[in-house]
Formats: sequence, C-alpha cells, structure tokens
Amino acid sequence: AGRLRLGACGRYLMYLHRLTFAALGPFAGEHSIDFDQLGGSALFLIDGPTGAGKSTIIDAITFALFGSIARYDDNRMVAPIVNQTSNEARVALRFELSGKEYLAVRVVRRTPKGATTKEARLERGSEILAADARTMSRAVEDLLGLDVDQFNRTVVLPQGRFADFLHDDPARRQATLRQLLGLDV
Repeated sequence: AGRLRLGACGRYLMYLHRLTFAALGPFAGEHSIDFDQLGGSALFLIDGPTGAGKSTIIDAITFALFGSIARYDDNRMVAPIVNQTSNEARVALRFELSGKEYLAVRVVRRTPKGATTKEARLERGSEILAADARTMSRAVEDLLGLDVDQFNRTVVLPQGRFADFLHDDPARRQATLRQLLGLDV
C-alpha cells in the first residue's frame, strides 16, 4: 500500500493514511481520501481546475492538526472554510508518526461573530491524548516538533509564500531550520 509522506516534520517522517471531511470549503457532503489506496508512491499530485478544492484538501490537513488554515494570514480565521450551505465542518485525519498511528479530529462551528473550534480530539489507539482544542494543539506541536507557523512555512508552504520563508528574519529562519532538521540536539 502506498503512503503519503508529508515530509520531515520536526525530527520525524509523517505518513498520512486517511482524510475525512464534511462541509469543508466547496465540498458540501462528506468526503474521504484514502492515501493508502492511491498506489505505491509516496508522491501524489492534486490536480483540478481553479476553485475545485485542491487547496481545501491541504487546509483540511492543517486544520485537523492545528485548528487553523494555512492560507489565511490570521491563524484564528476559520469561518470561511465552512461550506456555505452548512453551519459546521468536520475533519478527521489518520496519520502515522514514528511507527505509531494517530487520529486527529476537529470541528468548526459558525457563530454570530465568526466561528468556534473548541471541539477537538487527538487519539493514539484507544488512548485519548487530548480532548479539547488547546490541549490538542500543544500535543500536536510536541508530536511533530513544529508549531503551526513552522509547519506552514516548511511543510505546507501556501501558494505564493515561498518568498516569505526566504526573506524571513534570518534568526527565525535559522531557528525553524535548526528545529526542522534536528540540529538543536
């Protein structure tokens, strides 16, 4: 079975197994991507016309892990990712890190002033590692060895943001690379 390798996250390789999402971006219903069934390659192409939802798949992965959307400048801005016909969106990501499987689940609900992302859960097997958004974000940072900004700058790298990383403050860029490559040991 093929596994989508999401590159080096901190000091480890991360493999995506299954992404399930509902009412996310242009996707009104529930949809699943089984990365294990896509073939023997660790490299996959997400293809489609403008507006088809390619970036939404990346958004779903980032949201499942960190509760934020990479392409928005404000990490707290998540309301636009909820499908226009729905009041909430759900994302579940099954992934592997250091030979252990995890399940990250998050829900975003519309509110009168935007959206809330309080419902979140991180599991390893039958063990619940985090049962709320704040605890989960910290647990994911500990697991990956990257915070959301480092993850977005080095793993996701939203469209048009590569130059931002290259022109980043040298100290920030060096700290990110040091942590990403495990040179702080």
